[in-house]
Amino acid sequence: MIQMRSAIAVSLIAALALCGCHEAASTEAVAAETEESAIPVTVAAVVTRPAARVVNFVGTLYGHEEVTLSSQVEGQIEALHADLGDHVEAGQLLAKIEDAQLRARLREAEAMLSKARADEARAQKLSAKDVISAQEFESLRTNAEVAKARRETLEVTIDHAQVKSPLTGAVAHRFVSVGEYVVPGSKLFSLVSLNPLKLRGDIPERFAHEIRPEQPVRVTVDPFPDLVFEGKVSRISPASDPQSRSVAVEVLVDNFEEMLKPGFFAHASVVTRQDDRALMVPQEAIISFAGVTKLFVVRDGVAEERQVTAGTRGEGGLVEIVEGVTEPDHVIVSGLTKLADGTRVDVREAQAAATPAAVQP
Repeated sequence: MIQMRSAIAVSLIAALALCGCHEAASTEAVAAETEESAIPVTVAAVVTRPAARVVNFVGTLYGHEEVTLSSQVEGQIEALHADLGDHVEAGQLLAKIEDAQLRARLREAEAMLSKARADEARAQKLSAKDVISAQEFESLRTNAEVAKARRETLEVTIDHAQVKSPLTGAVAHRFVSVGEYVVPGSKLFSLVSLNPLKLRGDIPERFAHEIRPEQPVRVTVDPFPDLVFEGKVSRISPASDPQSRSVAVEVLVDNFEEMLKPGFFAHASVVTRQDDRALMVPQEAIISFAGVTKLFVVRDGVAEERQVTAGTRGEGGLVEIVEGVTEPDHVIVSGLTKLADGTRVDVREAQAAATPAAVQP
């Protein structure tokens, strides 16, 4: 009987030991499974860097002044003194329209004016002696004034036969040739002022409140990708385009060496404000989809989704985050396609912070 009880006790102890082993094995298996389900990720710290708020836009360069000269008189083109691409100064003679007939009429008008003035002088003496009436004297004086006006009109017309440049710039187009007959309104030349140039473009309306006259602007063009041309905001449209939801701006761009040409496509950056402690994260941490910009930060081994507002881009692959993160945060920069809010993560490696970066234009 005693032997039977001992055997039963041994069996119970063995069973309990076996259960303990199974329970321990199950616990280890669950732990291993949990560890395997965590997504391996790489993180980077949110850093502070000096940054400038930059509004970028594209546009087209135009001459500061562009004018099309038309003939003001009728006649044949006698001579041309400028052609396509020529640099011209304000007041420079560009073309001469034949004016021999006009000068003949001017000589006739001067002769008639001399006679009218002589008649007026004699009438004045006779009027003083009451030989002629005051009405007759006034008529002769009026004739003299009319003759003078005719002469001055012909002088202006002859002056218009000398086509002169109203600005300093260059000839963008020549419309006539020597010997061609022109009438008032016929196009002669197209002129453009080359320094400064005007850059016209559109900025998104959400940035309109940040743009002010006289703000500095950096301009680049494809023909000179390594050069930056300086300019200033000169004009801002008071209204937004309801179709494009943008506001037109105009920038005056220095072109002292006349390297830029009207018609060039240009990229512009307007620096609207400076921030010495901007929060920045690597570009690869940011996800943009369907108008939503977000990233993931690590919180107690779990990925936490944050909607953020991105700002300007910097060198070194950094992007300013205006709203949505704080300096102690660590953002996830790898494995983003596998993540959702609340996903367990395994931080395998911490990415080194980027070196201080200057804002790109």
